[in-house]
Amino acid sequence: MPACRGHAVVPIALLVGVLALGLAGPALADARDISVGGIYICSITHDSAGYTSYDRAAQVNQRITEVLSTPRFRRGAVVAVRQAGQAATVMVGDVLVFTVTPGDAAGTSVTPLELARQWARLLAQGLSKALPDASFHTF
Repeated sequence: MPACRGHAVVPIALLVGVLALGLAGPALADARDISVGGIYICSITHDSAGYTSYDRAAQVNQRITEVLSTPRFRRGAVVAVRQAGQAATVMVGDVLVFTVTPGDAAGTSVTPLELARQWARLLAQGLSKALPDASFHTF
C-alpha cells in the first residue's frame, strides 16, 4: 500500500507544477495588437481590401516605425482624421498610419470616423511617450 501512495504523489506534483507555470507566465500579445510608447491603441481584427488583419497590423506597425524614425517628426506633428468614403484615415503629417473600415467599427456603437478619432487620440499619446521631446496632438 505505501508504494501506491508514492506513485500518486508524483503525478499530482507534476500537475501542480505545470498549472503554476501556466498561470504565472506572461500573456502573449496578439500579432494584430497595435501599441506605441506603452500605449495600447487597438487590435486590427478584420480583413480589408485583400489584406488580412495580420497584414494590416504589420503595415500599421511599419508606418508607426516610419513616423518614429522620420527626423521631421522629432518635434511632433498633428495626428489628423479624415473621412474617406465609408472609411476614415488617421494620418501623422503626410504619413497614412491607419485606415479604419466599417468592418473595424462593426460590433461597436461608433462609426468608422469616431473609431478613427479614438485611435488617433491614443496614437498621439503613444507617439508623445515614445518621443518625449515631441508634441503630437489630434486635429
